[in-house]
Amino acid sequence: MWFRKTKPRSADAITLATRPRVAITLRCLALAAAIWFAHATAHASWQLVWADEFNGNEIDTNKWTFDIGNGVNGWGNWERQYYTSRTNNAFVADGFLHIVARRESYSNYPYTSARLKTQGRFGKTYGRFEFRAKLPRGLGFWPALWMLGTNITSVGWPSCGEIDVMEAKGSWTNTVQGTIHYADSAGNHTYQTKIHTFPNPTDSITNFHTYAVEWTSNQIKWLVDSATVHVWSNWSSAVGPFPAPFDRDFFIIMNLAIGGSYLGYPSDAEINAGTVFPGQMVVDYVRVYEYVPAPPSTPTWQAAAAANGKVYLSWAAPPGALGYLIKRSPTSGGPYAIIAAIATNAFVDTSVQNCASYYYTVRATNSVGASPDSIETPVHINAYHLAINSGGGTAMQFGADTNFAGGTQATPFSGTVDTNGLNAPAPQAVYQTERYGNFSYTFAGLIPGEEYLVRLHFAEVYWTSTNKRRFNVFINGTQVLTNFDIVAAAGAPNKAIIKEFAATPTTYGQINIQFTTVLDNAKCSGIELIIPRPGAPASLSATPADGAVTLTWTPAVAATSYNVKRANSPN
Repeated sequence: MWFRKTKPRSADAITLATRPRVAITLRCLALAAAIWFAHATAHASWQLVWADEFNGNEIDTNKWTFDIGNGVNGWGNWERQYYTSRTNNAFVADGFLHIVARRESYSNYPYTSARLKTQGRFGKTYGRFEFRAKLPRGLGFWPALWMLGTNITSVGWPSCGEIDVMEAKGSWTNTVQGTIHYADSAGNHTYQTKIHTFPNPTDSITNFHTYAVEWTSNQIKWLVDSATVHVWSNWSSAVGPFPAPFDRDFFIIMNLAIGGSYLGYPSDAEINAGTVFPGQMVVDYVRVYEYVPAPPSTPTWQAAAAANGKVYLSWAAPPGALGYLIKRSPTSGGPYAIIAAIATNAFVDTSVQNCASYYYTVRATNSVGASPDSIETPVHINAYHLAINSGGGTAMQFGADTNFAGGTQATPFSGTVDTNGLNAPAPQAVYQTERYGNFSYTFAGLIPGEEYLVRLHFAEVYWTSTNKRRFNVFINGTQVLTNFDIVAAAGAPNKAIIKEFAATPTTYGQINIQFTTVLDNAKCSGIELIIPRPGAPASLSATPADGAVTLTWTPAVAATSYNVKRANSPN
């Protein structure tokens, strides 16, 4: 099969007699430049390194050479055509390459056609190889756009490897095929193939389509009209370590065969009875791109949460990112200082103080450069913050389940819980776990007389309708929730809700939270205890005197002390 190739399409009747050769003009050059630029911007990570736009008046022999004849056993496929380099079978006109199959007796073969290749002219390892072409349709046509390893003359086929960017059968209406060929450890032919049918059922191979492969060191991606059709990356263990033989230069081939094994050995009589000749494959362009790494895109925040003396940060990892720079400022808008350079997309800042605000940005980096800074995310840290993941393990600022009595830890939920619209929601892992039954939590070591904010986190991930689960909640003996129905309160199952209550520790410095069942089982996903940050003092006034300034202000809610600052200049 080492000289097999491409897919057919319905043929347009053509006349070659005295076809005019059009001299290239500045208009053609401008058009070519526009096409190249538009395509390069469409694939921002790929840089054009080789191309033929076929805008001249003849085939460029600095780029292409021809296979002549019928090879051995019809190029290994029992094909019926004789390949020539005549302009009857291959020519450039009107900005296109035309490869024409004719029914004519030539050198004892019933058909002629052409096969162009870059062997000895151009070869490349890895890249994006892209063709735009339309194909002939009719029994017997076998058009192909493909590549072979440049070492084929020394190792033979299939050891050299083969990448079929596109091949088709002329009997197909709107279907093409992509295939890779190689040899196993014993030298036996092995292949992996994928057939693609155009999504529009009225489309045809006789229309122009773009066929491409993106070939890297660990995969070969097949694309049709910019849509990824298949990715080859799971290699047979018999082949040995990836990526052999796809780790060396390949050259390009374009041809239009007649008959042969790929088509099921149709006879000449069958071909002649149902196929209109001449038929042609028309190629608009061939382009080869080199992948040029680019700086990663800007990260987007996923979470920013505070605990006692800690800030937990996480963000979505953009493609191509190898590291991150974390920046922080005490004031919104900066200036920001770099506080960490890390490789993962999560960070815990332990160099913070309670009762303070911090403003963070992050940028992604790789070997090429860095992304712009992300948008700023603010974090406000309270004086005391205790967070428990009920029924689960540590999840960012939420510690593993502790301080409980009674109840049962549920099997974690694997789905996603909706947290839209919530103020400072817990991480997903908190809403995916729960303690259920009759149980209580007791937190000690708190400040007697201080007002804490208790935040209870819930999500119903078992029942899908209301009135399936109801329960009561008490804080230090005072009932705060009665017949609480999570689905009714949240408005839907798998949707989180947070309930907040003010609570003052007992004289022993404790807050006790009790859950009692009314229907089915009481449950809780997470608990937070917070001392609210005091508000900013208001109505500051200053009265000067001899050697003294008297300052007064309106007391701030929840403040227990004040820091007074002074400067010798404004701001």
